[in-house]
Amino acid sequence: MDIDAMKQARDVRGLIRHLDHDTHDLQWRAADALGSLGEIACEPLLKLLVYHKLNVRIGAIEALSEIKSPRSVDPLIRSLLTDENHEVRWVAALALGEIGDKRAIPPLLDSLKDDDRYVRYGSAKALEEIGWSAETDQESAFYYFALQDWEALKKMGNAATGPLIDMLKEQHPSIRIHIVNILSSIGSIEAKRSCDRVLRDPDADVRWRAVLLANRCGVPASQLPIELSKRLRTGPNKYVATMLNFFFLGLGYDYLGRWWGFLVLEIYLMLVLLGQLRFGAVITFAILFPIMAIFAVQTYFTAKKEAALAG
Repeated sequence: MDIDAMKQARDVRGLIRHLDHDTHDLQWRAADALGSLGEIACEPLLKLLVYHKLNVRIGAIEALSEIKSPRSVDPLIRSLLTDENHEVRWVAALALGEIGDKRAIPPLLDSLKDDDRYVRYGSAKALEEIGWSAETDQESAFYYFALQDWEALKKMGNAATGPLIDMLKEQHPSIRIHIVNILSSIGSIEAKRSCDRVLRDPDADVRWRAVLLANRCGVPASQLPIELSKRLRTGPNKYVATMLNFFFLGLGYDYLGRWWGFLVLEIYLMLVLLGQLRFGAVITFAILFPIMAIFAVQTYFTAKKEAALAG
C-alpha cells in the first residue's frame, strides 16, 4: 500500500511505520500524510516523541507541527528541553512556532541559550512566529545571538556583554571569534575582563584573534604570554610559540618543552635591562627587534616541524 492510499484509508499505524523507512522521501511523505489527518493521529504521534529511533521522533514532530493541536504543546516543550539530539530539539522548536501557543515562549527563551546553534536559531524563529517581543536587553541579546545578527549586538553595546560572555561556551570557533570582535568593540570593564578568558581558548584561531584585539580589550602586551600560557595545552602551536619568543625570547622555547627556555628568557631580560640603562629603551629595542624577529621565524618552523611529527 502506498502513502497516498494509506492517507485515504486514514491508516495511522501504517503511516507511522513508514516514518522509519529507509528512504528519506517516504519518511517525509508519511509525516506529511500524518499531519493532514488531524486529531485522529495526534495521540499516537505524541507517544512517539520518546521513541528510541531518531527518524521516528523527527517525523512525529513534523506531523504534529501540521496538526497544530494544543495537546501537543507540553510534550513538544519536553522534547525541546530534554531530548539529547540537537536535530529533535531544533524541529521541536520550529513545531512550537508553527502551533503558535504562547505557553511555549518561556521554554523557547531558555533554548536561545542552547549549546547547539541550530536549536538557538529555530527557537528564535519560533518566537517570531508566535509574535513574541523582547522585554529586557538580555532577551534581546540572546535573540540576536541566536540569529547571529552581529551588527544588532554591536549596536546594543554594553547591554549585550553578559549574554555574549555566557555564550563563549559555544562549540564553534568561528562564532567565538565573532564574540571576541564584539566584546573588544564594547570597551566596558566586564567586556575587557572577558578577553583574558578568550586568551585561554582551546582553539588557536580564537586565541590569535584575542591577541590581535588585546589592545582594544585593555590587555597589555606584557600580559599576553602569561595569559596564553594558562590555557589547557593540547600540543605545541606554532603561532603561540612564535609570538611568545617574539615578545619574550626564551618563553617560546619553554612552551615547546625545552628545559633551557627560561635560561634564555633570563638572559634576554638581563640584556634588555642593561641595554636600557646604557642606551635607553628606544635604541635597545631597535637593536633587539631584528634579533627577536629572526628567533621568532626559527621558532615558527621548529614548532611546525614538531606539530607535523606529532600529528
